[in-house]
Amino acid sequence: MECCKEVGDTIDLTRIPCESSLMDQGLQAQLSGIFGKMEGSVTMKAVVDLSRDKDQEMAAFLKAVSALSQKLDLELYGPEEASMVPELNTAWLPVTGLYKDNIYGRAAFHGVPGGKEINSFVLAIYNLAGPGQAVPGGLKKKIDKLAQKTNIKICVSLACHHCPVVVTACQHIAILNPNIEAEMIDAALYEDLVARYDIKRIPMIIINDTEIHVGSKEMAEIVALLKK
Repeated sequence: MECCKEVGDTIDLTRIPCESSLMDQGLQAQLSGIFGKMEGSVTMKAVVDLSRDKDQEMAAFLKAVSALSQKLDLELYGPEEASMVPELNTAWLPVTGLYKDNIYGRAAFHGVPGGKEINSFVLAIYNLAGPGQAVPGGLKKKIDKLAQKTNIKICVSLACHHCPVVVTACQHIAILNPNIEAEMIDAALYEDLVARYDIKRIPMIIINDTEIHVGSKEMAEIVALLKK
């Protein structure tokens, strides 16, 4: 596998391994097929602290993903350069945001989207790049009408079968509506988050840091929650 394209980012990508333990040849082939259908280009911008193992793992994973398509670019920033991406929530590192035409797509990932969450990460890229997953016309109209600025945090476990469904639905809503932002958070990495929200069951949806909903939910159910 070739190393990914170099861009004008803060962290020199040549310092990052070209391969990730999360990406075998079978997965590479599968993802290449999905990314081959992308209409537009997506840039992954991440803030990582390379002094920590988990952040190193994230950087290597992103570099391996970027190598799979000419329509995927990567920019890495250290914590001291977080002001370069002020729209990203850097309270929990590593964090990766997805961008199209240099505009934040309002879909972010805290932690490494390995395990089951590889699915939600790939679908977020595909949905942002287009053509994206189909959304029924009636539901699309309801999403378009969401007028309140809303942040959604989806706390997950990487081994959970239900979590990627919720993450994908929330982030697809965010990609379609500029008033919504959806952040996936690997709850196992952030003890302060677990304590703050008393996380005992996942997936947990946190709306605007106050309203909590637990359990698997489809897109229509999430839209109904956001309309309240």
